[in-house]
Amino acid sequence: MRRLSVAVTVASAAAALVAGCSPTPSESVTTSGISSSSVPTSSAISTAATSPATTSPTSSKKASEPLPDASAILKESGTVTADLDSVHLTMSVSGNIENLPIIALDGDVTRVPDAAAKGYAKIAYRGGPAYVRFVMFGGDLYVSQELRRWVDYGPAENFYDAAKILSPDTGLADLLTDFIDPEVSGRETIDGVHTVRITGEVSAAAAKKIMPQLHAGKRTPCAVWIQETGDHQLVQLQLASGADDDVQMTFSNWNEPVTVDKPRV
Repeated sequence: MRRLSVAVTVASAAAALVAGCSPTPSESVTTSGISSSSVPTSSAISTAATSPATTSPTSSKKASEPLPDASAILKESGTVTADLDSVHLTMSVSGNIENLPIIALDGDVTRVPDAAAKGYAKIAYRGGPAYVRFVMFGGDLYVSQELRRWVDYGPAENFYDAAKILSPDTGLADLLTDFIDPEVSGRETIDGVHTVRITGEVSAAAAKKIMPQLHAGKRTPCAVWIQETGDHQLVQLQLASGADDDVQMTFSNWNEPVTVDKPRV
């Protein structure tokens, strides 16, 4: 097993990530219910990295209705998010966030029975992009390139541990309850879901639980897009640590069962 230090640089982390190979699964983490959605291809993560979620204004009729209370809908969304067993995550990174080799990620995350994730990632490598498959299982990161074997790179938190975002105590639900002076700033439709956009700030501690590599100050600008009706699911999140550095996450397929297999290395 290859262990890397927490202070790994973007260049060395990216170089390490491209040394993977094809999988032979053994152990698994499964959520209950119907069969899981398919894992995206590397071309899908390439598209996700360059094309943000489709957004559009809501209908004029809906736009004329009073906006909901920001604190109330954040609280409701936080409760729902804390109970999530799984979600599909698309993440993109803008700017240059130190010690974060991942530029974009497209995958499925589960916390039942244990935190795990799988999918594809786009990473910075020698001045250009590289695409890899990943599995986060048991707190470790496994990486593979097409037609090659899996490699265990040790603690996923040395790179980015997406499997932790569904933790009720330290994940997305915690961030939703940490907003400072939230305001509903409008309505938008994201990938067909009618949402309200809430802006404000969160504490540096809450921001770093979602993205430890983010250079968060005492307060971090944050925007969330929450499903206006129904379950008030969290649809999109944007954290900014400066004029050019930010992380955007888009969520879908809430509570759809996900199976993550631990690769053999």
